[in-house]
Amino acid sequence: MADGLVSAIVETVLGILGSAALQEIGDVWGLKDELESLESVLGAVQLVLQDAEIKQRKSRALQDWLSKLKNAAFDAENILDRIATEGLRRRADSERGMNRKLSSFLSKRNPLVFRWKMAREVKEVRGKLDAIAEERVKFHLGDGVVENRFGVVAESRQSCSLVNELEIYGRDMEKAMIVQNIVDRMPDSDDLSVYAIWGMGGLGKTTLAQMVYNDERTIRCFDLRVWVCVSDDFSIQRLVKAIVESVDGVGCDISELDALQQLLREKLRGRRILLVLDDVWNENHELWDRLKEVLRCGSKGSVLMVTTRIEKVALMMATIGVHQIGYLSEDDSWSLFRQRAFTTGEGDESFVAIGKVILKKCGGVPLAIKALGSLMRFKSHESEWLAIKDSEIWQLSDDENGVLPALRLSYDNLAPQMRQCFAYCCLFPKDYVMEEKQLIQLWMANGFVPSRGQSDLYLNGRLIFKELVWRSFLQDVEINFWGKVTCKMHDLMHDLATSVMSRETQTLAHGKVIKNPKAVRHLSIFDSGFSEEIPDDITSLRSLICGKVFQIQGNSLRISKQQYLRALDVNYVVFEKLPNLVCKLEHLRYLAMSCFTLKKLPESLTHLHNLQTLKLTGTRMLLELPRALRVMKNLFFLEIKNFDSLLCTPPGLGDLIYLHELSIFIVGQELSHQIDQLKELNLGGNLRIQGLDKVSNIEDAKRANLMAKNNLTSLSLSWTSDVEKNSTEHYEQVLQGLQPHQNLEKICIESYQGSRFPNWMSTLAWKNLKEIRLERCQRCEHLPPLGKLPSLTCLYLSGIDSVKRLDTEWHGDGESAFPALTTLSIYNMPNLEEWKIGNAKESFPCLKELSIDHSPKLSNLPFLPALRSLSIWDSSGTLLGSLRFLTSLASLHLARFAEFPMLPGDLPHNLETLQFKSLQIKSLSNMFDHLSALKSLRLYDVEFMPERLKNLSSLEVLKFHHCAGFRSFPIAILEDLSSLRSLSFLHCMKLKSFFGSMKRAPALQNLRLIGLPELEHLPESMQQFTTLTQLGIGGCEGLCSLPNWLGSLQSLSEFEIWDCENLKSLPDGFKRLKSLRKLDVRECPQLEKSCEKPTGADWPKIAHIPIIYINGKVVQCLDNS
Repeated sequence: MADGLVSAIVETVLGILGSAALQEIGDVWGLKDELESLESVLGAVQLVLQDAEIKQRKSRALQDWLSKLKNAAFDAENILDRIATEGLRRRADSERGMNRKLSSFLSKRNPLVFRWKMAREVKEVRGKLDAIAEERVKFHLGDGVVENRFGVVAESRQSCSLVNELEIYGRDMEKAMIVQNIVDRMPDSDDLSVYAIWGMGGLGKTTLAQMVYNDERTIRCFDLRVWVCVSDDFSIQRLVKAIVESVDGVGCDISELDALQQLLREKLRGRRILLVLDDVWNENHELWDRLKEVLRCGSKGSVLMVTTRIEKVALMMATIGVHQIGYLSEDDSWSLFRQRAFTTGEGDESFVAIGKVILKKCGGVPLAIKALGSLMRFKSHESEWLAIKDSEIWQLSDDENGVLPALRLSYDNLAPQMRQCFAYCCLFPKDYVMEEKQLIQLWMANGFVPSRGQSDLYLNGRLIFKELVWRSFLQDVEINFWGKVTCKMHDLMHDLATSVMSRETQTLAHGKVIKNPKAVRHLSIFDSGFSEEIPDDITSLRSLICGKVFQIQGNSLRISKQQYLRALDVNYVVFEKLPNLVCKLEHLRYLAMSCFTLKKLPESLTHLHNLQTLKLTGTRMLLELPRALRVMKNLFFLEIKNFDSLLCTPPGLGDLIYLHELSIFIVGQELSHQIDQLKELNLGGNLRIQGLDKVSNIEDAKRANLMAKNNLTSLSLSWTSDVEKNSTEHYEQVLQGLQPHQNLEKICIESYQGSRFPNWMSTLAWKNLKEIRLERCQRCEHLPPLGKLPSLTCLYLSGIDSVKRLDTEWHGDGESAFPALTTLSIYNMPNLEEWKIGNAKESFPCLKELSIDHSPKLSNLPFLPALRSLSIWDSSGTLLGSLRFLTSLASLHLARFAEFPMLPGDLPHNLETLQFKSLQIKSLSNMFDHLSALKSLRLYDVEFMPERLKNLSSLEVLKFHHCAGFRSFPIAILEDLSSLRSLSFLHCMKLKSFFGSMKRAPALQNLRLIGLPELEHLPESMQQFTTLTQLGIGGCEGLCSLPNWLGSLQSLSEFEIWDCENLKSLPDGFKRLKSLRKLDVRECPQLEKSCEKPTGADWPKIAHIPIIYINGKVVQCLDNS
């Protein structure tokens, strides 16, 4: 595709030339005339760029001219940046007190030499530009109007919503039909039901799937809903990990496929699930069969819904229906276009007529309609509408649906800098979840975000992001588990961005050859198998992004030739020490790196005078930051994760006037470490202040000026744990003076030793406060009336020793107490005796999760109408008397009770999950008989085995952990468990045998016998588990042989055995296990020898198994995945 970014680059250079800072340097160093000449020639060229970028589509010569102009503009930008950087360096040297004497006339630091060299380079690049400018005459280009180079986004657009999907047209009937297929007619078979939606890109398959996913009937029908984006990487390991992470809502560190599969089964077993696999491309039937096998662990009625562009994929995967999504009707297309194009939803008659002609070119494709409609919203003259209607772009593509021409038209009508920001996103893979803040930081680093000054750079970046979302260039905007705004690009938009920036932007992968490497300016590595070096002929990089590349070591990352780097993300690269080369990258503005083994960052890091963003992760060993950080005047973001070991923060941070985000500030005694360093900083995001015991009084605390920091979303205030250091009044005064702005969403207060909290914590004005954590506040006797807070969803109380009751004061005096609270944790409150509901008409109407730990005096729970999950550890047995009133309870965990007064029938009848751990209980007889809805039962460290498990017709998971009193197990108690799918015995050290028989066996799928050292034989009754698919045996030292009848388990697909040192061989029956796909043998020395390939005695018995692991090594892999 022709280049459409030249005008943006020229505009950036003109912006630098027009900056006051560069003009001042030019005056001082005698470069004024050269810089003005450079500005003049670029200004002349800029006038014809709009016409040139349009006409280039039909002229190869014009494309070449624009390419030369772009390269020269890049050269000019590099020179100007060096001049500006030298000015920053000399100012910083002055602050450091470094008045260096020149060791040589030819020294690089000699001002005369530097001026002479820069003058020569400016003159050379101006000569190039003069020649290029003269060539423009032969193309007969017309002058255009250059819009305000800083007017990125119209003021009226500033209030645009991040997500504008409230109106979806023409899909209601399709949604209702699909919901009926997967809910109203949901099959009751054990097999996983699969429904497929297919159609071309841009039609709205994902949107339709989201509508089904969020339909009220769908939500009511399924216990768990999971959404995973697949794209073209159909790796079983990646998908299983993504599903686990989606279920938990947090990242998963497990990388082994087997461990991931086991964890997934634990998460899904016994639950009716709806799993959406969005954007599937895989046509390999065998890969699909393997994934489907892994997913067959939910309860009856579980459904998998897939979206795909490929009909073959839909037909291969679907079992209960395939829906081909259609184009929007003419009426629905017009409704969508009208909503986007006209501010009021209605337009003038002439605009409507033109709009309907334009609309026909979109072919009923929603993505094209939204993009083009958003474009037309900013066209206020009829001539502009006619220009879009008659554009030659419609004739330049054979795309019969008009999708790509419509998207290209929308792209061409973006402001130049906005085009750059959008195209840059192709640096990330398709379907990659991008963070808003990181994108803006990278845009800033590359000079894509125009501004009148440093202070509004980030704000302008946010406006660009919002505009790209509004115009549908970015979509799927969400706030993730960590509170970060994320987005994606539609595949077609990614294709468009790639075509625009294909020369400058490349992604490295194993074995990939890069054409024209000298043109590459932005490089990313997302291939986890990549372990090579950056090619030597790539020398002009401005961005290097390494995403999840664990194989590369820091010393293998060759960046010595990348002197123009502006953005370096090596978050997943392991450094033994920070390479000196990094600290010499004078153009660098964005640096993200891991510090896993680093205890100190070098002072030379402060020589990066242009640095705007410094992100440090894996900093658990980091003790110290560079002391001269205060000279890095352009720093916007100082983000440090896991900073527990940090001893102090650098002095003089208050000098960083542009600092927008600071993860941690540690108060010190010295003047440059005191809390007033925060006074003038306009901080946002997350801030933690430690060492507050060094704050003298309320006036000292007020100097932090937290009240004025309206962009802060999360604040942590921490004192030392020395409770005797100051009086309670001192703590109360300091905390009163630290009152933050009312926009705050999360606050954490640690080791505060006042007797009560300040009044500002309970005011109704805190309408945004969602999470409060109060920890180790031992002297506090009263909790503030937090029940008044309208948005509070999560409350964590820990180590508040002096509080004796939760009463009306805590609940507040409103009509509803804790109206939005969903999660409450009460930990280590040893003197808490009573919890009373206040006078509110409604209390805790939304509370779903409650955890109580080590609160031995608490004797009652109030009525909690919505409570679904309750966990009680190390508390009084009298507390259990409240369970009968919790009518909505579905999950109950009870642990470490000194007394357990419950009787059969006391447990809530609607329980679905029950866990007992370390309970002093004499008998479990009849304890569970009335729990007909129970799906999961886990017994940890219980002394007595249940004599029977009657009426548990819904039970799917049964686990016994560390039950030292178990010596034998009566197998007959399983015969009434008709729904049982998973059975585990874990570390029951004295369990020796399974006795008896079953009249009928449950349809068991997973059996695990782990840590049973006295078990000598597998129970004969296992032969009845004919549906078993996974079998795991480990830590059974007494097991000397396996029975031949294992060969009768014809459904077995995975068999693991480890740490069975006396096991010598496998039975001959292994030959009959035709469904067995995986064998994993570990820490069984005698068995390992007999399974050696191809000479081991047991090898002929197992040679047919596709995947074989011996001690973690792949011995055989007949499976391409």
